[in-house]
Parts: sequence; structure tokens; C-alpha cells
Amino acid sequence: MFHIKNTMTQSELLDRLESDLNELLKQVRTRVADQPREVLLRHPSLGRWNTQECFAHLNAQFDYFLPRIELALHKAKARRWLPAPAHERQSNWLGRRAIHAVDPANLPQKPRRSPKAIDPLKLLKVRENEVKVFLINIELMLRLLRQAREVDINMPTIKPMRWNVSSFLLGDLLEYLVLHSKRHTLQAQATIGV
Repeated sequence: MFHIKNTMTQSELLDRLESDLNELLKQVRTRVADQPREVLLRHPSLGRWNTQECFAHLNAQFDYFLPRIELALHKAKARRWLPAPAHERQSNWLGRRAIHAVDPANLPQKPRRSPKAIDPLKLLKVRENEVKVFLINIELMLRLLRQAREVDINMPTIKPMRWNVSSFLLGDLLEYLVLHSKRHTLQAQATIGV
């Protein structure tokens, strides 16, 4: 079905994710954050999200997942789930599926529908400062990634937003959130032509 190379160590994964997040911060600060409000609110076409809506969608997921990641990290530290040297990263079916679905490399595939709760065109309220909130969330995510280096990211699990069938492994969820952010940041930049 979906295959993700698991030959990467925990440290290599976290290094890559941290690098990706730093690049995202740089891109959003230099290309998006200073755009006029009317540019951020311009819809590229009927039914397509504008820049603010792209970031509202991401922020809704951060609002749900970041506190749960922080709690999972505290529990992992308390339980002494420490990473072993050269510890290989693991992945479960939910993580592999979610990562594959949001990977920017899969953009040409048919777009997926977002759940109503995190779809700006349905129920999600879009705040005036979504870009700023996104930057704050990325900074928080970077701090959590640094804390994740102190635990075995294969041990803590976190329930997804929509299903109670399975849980994300912490490493999968971290990768999912970074790839999802990259994907919608590319979408947001395309809507404003940068």
C-alpha cells in the first residue's frame, strides 16, 4: 500500500523536520507575512482556499495536536522512554497513510476533502491573523521537536482528530504535521503568486 522508508534513525528524522520547519518559517516570513490583507483574502478560483484559509486549516490542526504532543512528551519523559543510540524510526499504518496523503510530492493526485471541522469553506472560522498564528505554531512545533530528541518517538501515541480506530506514533505525527504544513504553505504561496 503506502511504503515509507524506515531506515532513517530518529535523529535523522528530527533533523530533517527541524530543517523543513526552519525553511517554512523563512518562506512565510519573507513571502507571505508582509502581503496586504486583500492579497491574503483573494480566492484563486471558486471553491479554492485563499491564503488565510490555508493557514486557518493548518492552525486548526495545530490547535488540536500541539497540546497533545506536549502531553505525550511529558508522559514519555516520566516513563523514561529514552531514545537508544542510532534508534530506527518506526511507523504504523495510520502514520504511513496520513504522511502519504499530505506529502507535497503527491500534489498532482486528486485533492482530498478536509473534514468540516477544519475546512475554512465549511465550519472553520478564519481569524484575521492566521499567518501570524501559523508562525507562532511553527515556533512551538520547533520547541517540541527539540524536546522529542529526549524520548523514543516510537513509543508515545496520539489519537487523530477524526477517528478513534488507531493512534499516531509520535514520530509519524510530527512528520505528518510538517509535510502537511509544507503542502498548504505551497498552496497559500500559489494563491498570491509568490
